[in-house]
Amino acid sequence: MIAARDSEGFLKRLKDWNETTAQQIADDYNITLSAAHWQVIALVRNYFNTYGLSPTTRVTVNLLKQSLGTDTGSIYLMKLFGGRPRRALAQIAGLPKPTDCD
Repeated sequence: MIAARDSEGFLKRLKDWNETTAQQIADDYNITLSAAHWQVIALVRNYFNTYGLSPTTRVTVNLLKQSLGTDTGSIYLMKLFGGRPRRALAQIAGLPKPTDCD
């Protein structure tokens, strides 16, 4: 069963998220989720569970650098999630639309 999404592609009900849903959304971006993707997804989902909001790009980059090393950043996100990485990452991770997304 495919989870319901809004007109921008974000889940209507965040509790509908699971790994299968994540891959279905990733398929829309032609992304096959790897271990690297899942690491980033876990980081942003943990942040959301702690603070109740989707991390901004700056916060996400800082989380990556703290957790995965100094060679990670916005370019790393773009390599994993494409040209609009925060939007794709939030959708795939089952989070609300980040405030810094258009």
